[in-house]
Amino acid sequence: MLGKFFECEADKNKKYYRVIQTIKEYKDGKKFPIDKVVVADKEIDLNATESMEMGGFCVSTYNYVFRWLIRGDTLCEVKIPEDSKFYKTVSENDVYVCEKMILTNPKKIDDNFAMELYKTSTLNEISYFRAMTACAICGYITTALKVCEDKVNKTNIDIAIKELEDFCQRRKEEKYIDTELTKNSVQTLKNRLLEIKNTANIKK
Repeated sequence: MLGKFFECEADKNKKYYRVIQTIKEYKDGKKFPIDKVVVADKEIDLNATESMEMGGFCVSTYNYVFRWLIRGDTLCEVKIPEDSKFYKTVSENDVYVCEKMILTNPKKIDDNFAMELYKTSTLNEISYFRAMTACAICGYITTALKVCEDKVNKTNIDIAIKELEDFCQRRKEEKYIDTELTKNSVQTLKNRLLEIKNTANIKK
């Protein structure tokens, strides 16, 4: 362990990915160029006691990137420069932190691609519920409903609903849920969850 949030130095030769925003602007106006070295505004702090204080850029591996679709509309491969600090965090979602990165091979995310990422993903239950909600917020409703069909049942339905509500509340505060498409997609998913809950209650 290298601190509260950092497990060890990471292998720079593996494949890593990051979801970025290319349509909406980030709140701070930051843009991520492709095929150029990007340097984090804040250095990595191994002594950080809060996750927001870690610094650097967060990246992940392909089978976990489904968790991060809420972060943007484009998936990029990430190359880690040799002179960059690079660490694996203690996160269950395979999160790594670097101070420098090169984004390459950008690919726009749509519902079909989201479904592909879902089928290759290996998340825990809670992360699937959050990713499912993120897909609805992003308008990938076919994928959201597929996750719901595969992962939600009468034993975990209350947890799934709570995760949806909590996740949506945070995203409302960040103004992610501000279009009719988003509102309708989220409501469609919520209606499906309520159907599962009602069916479970009838069978009791």
